[in-house]
Amino acid sequence: MSMQGEIQVRNFYLGGAFPAHATISALRAGTNLDLAALKPDGTAVANNSELVIAVKNNKGGITMSDVINPKRVLYAHSKKTVARVGKTATISAITAIANSLYTVSIPIWGYGSLSVENEYIKEGFYKSKTGDTAENIVDGLVQSLARNFAREQPALSTTTTYTLADASTVEIRDNAVFGFSKTGTGAGAALVITEKNWLPQYYVTGKKTRTQLDFRVEVRFPGDTLPTVTQSVGVEGIGTGYQVRNMEYYLLGNRQDTFRGAGYPHNFEESYDSDVTKSYHLLEIGYYDESRDDPMKSKKQITIAIEALADMNLLIAEVNKSLLAQGIVVGTLP
Repeated sequence: MSMQGEIQVRNFYLGGAFPAHATISALRAGTNLDLAALKPDGTAVANNSELVIAVKNNKGGITMSDVINPKRVLYAHSKKTVARVGKTATISAITAIANSLYTVSIPIWGYGSLSVENEYIKEGFYKSKTGDTAENIVDGLVQSLARNFAREQPALSTTTTYTLADASTVEIRDNAVFGFSKTGTGAGAALVITEKNWLPQYYVTGKKTRTQLDFRVEVRFPGDTLPTVTQSVGVEGIGTGYQVRNMEYYLLGNRQDTFRGAGYPHNFEESYDSDVTKSYHLLEIGYYDESRDDPMKSKKQITIAIEALADMNLLIAEVNKSLLAQGIVVGTLP
């Protein structure tokens, strides 16, 4: 797969808006990042016509896709944005045994990157005393875990007020990755570990590009009765700002990216059209090109991201005009 040039196997287009420009001239006169679906001659899409995706880029020029012949479209589908949800783990059914060590381990791998060298373990500890209940043990583990993770860089200067079993409060240091809390009281107390949105602190475009943290929670508790550890799988999301940034980085190839990949001493910072704090709706079109001289087909894909739902549905309506006779209908997004 080529990722190097304008005409690559998979491509990406980000539109700031879809203001229904009916001609290429209207698009040129529009706002940067306006996106249009047009015929190859620069006029409005007609039923069963060929299709091009055109964007007025941030340099004021027009970036245009391949000509898409509707007869060569293999599929087209849309996805509404879905928010990212972090994983959680709950440790419940804790048996209190005096003068015993309780340990919670969190093995973490792929900590924001794909390097196996980023695999390591963070732990929290509590030594129980006579009269402790499960809630006292949870309180001790929460404070220990929070203290150990507070040392992670980049460190946060904020704290959270935490209420102990005796109704007194303590300030526990925040960290960028996990939140530690409890549910229930007394013998029914449980420890809850929640993955935060750590991406603002760790994500680096083109370098640390993972959007999910892989971790599990393990316990080493005394006694013959094991606690219950329940861990959710989380939701990576669809069309999150970080996912779209990854698409923009990896799928644009060399387009408008003169210094991309240049190393020291030419470490120039690049600018990107996507906003990692926003979310986007997606449209993907799969099609193929057929060579002029030989009966060879080259499968290609285009992914289009637009922030506003109404704008995406306008684009979908134009694409459906082109595909009218092909039996392919892109569903509008609710």
